[in-house]
Amino acid sequence: MTISFHVGCLPNRPVKACLEMGRAAEELGYGGIWIADSHSVMRDPYSILAILATQTERLSLATGVTLTGTRHPAVLANSWATLQEVSDGRAICGIGVGESAVHNLGMRPEKLAVFEEKLKVIRGLLRGEKVSYEGGEIQMPWSGREVPLVMASSGPRSLQLAGRVADGVLFQVGADPALVQYALDNISKGAEESGRNLSDLQLYMRIATSVHEDRSVAQHELKGYTSVAAGTVFKTVPREYLGDELYEDLRRMKEAYDYAHHGSNESEHSDLLTDRIFDAVAIACTPAEAVGKFQAVADMGVEGFVCPFGMPEPLSYMETFARQVMPKVTANQSRVA
Repeated sequence: MTISFHVGCLPNRPVKACLEMGRAAEELGYGGIWIADSHSVMRDPYSILAILATQTERLSLATGVTLTGTRHPAVLANSWATLQEVSDGRAICGIGVGESAVHNLGMRPEKLAVFEEKLKVIRGLLRGEKVSYEGGEIQMPWSGREVPLVMASSGPRSLQLAGRVADGVLFQVGADPALVQYALDNISKGAEESGRNLSDLQLYMRIATSVHEDRSVAQHELKGYTSVAAGTVFKTVPREYLGDELYEDLRRMKEAYDYAHHGSNESEHSDLLTDRIFDAVAIACTPAEAVGKFQAVADMGVEGFVCPFGMPEPLSYMETFARQVMPKVTANQSRVA
């Protein structure tokens, strides 16, 4: 097992800046780039990924994440089969039930049972199979491809579903090893229900990340994405895992959350982030401290980290992280189910 670090990109910045992040990620040795999908407040991830497929050679190209509630399964399958073709097999379909994208349309996240059925449809269409959907049969015979379906999960039922049916899991539960263990336990439970082991899945941990020799600078630059992560943790991780003080901090921030400014460092709700929230849901510290935090999770068997660099000027932070953190985190060679 080897450790891979991936760049998370919020396309609330110009497309050219997103492309620059992707090219820089490849040059700096990152394993992939994951582009968020939230049409009301961000640019289209599929356009960016398609361009990056022609501008990079090694980088994995993923959504971080797309959703089933606003795109028909046949449309999603078509997009991913095409991206897999144009990228020569580097596509990863990061997919979930939806958050800001559905909230900004007045919709609700997809129910897990519906989501599970759509995943089956997407996988079958990618393979070129005939599949039943909403009373009829549909097919995409030109494809015949396999694209990894990596499910974004944070809550117990979602983590278990991912363990049962997905090729991989992108979990976001915070930086605390106790919370990571909560996620792994639930993923493992789902995997066992389908006759699999935890080691059969690709495990990605999405964690808000910023390293700087001045911890206060690292926190300030990460306000936007930390508020996103804090909201996810508050909504999905059971309260008993959080503790009363952290729960109250998260509640105050989430009650003020404005989805029109999702992921923005300038949002009013991001001013409500506390040191307790930063320590629980993000890694915003010196490079040396970050190595220890990532190593603690790698030792638990996590093999991939998706680090959203959501600060206004991310390139220098990506470079510092690549030079001073990535090479020093080693894999746990004894990972077992």
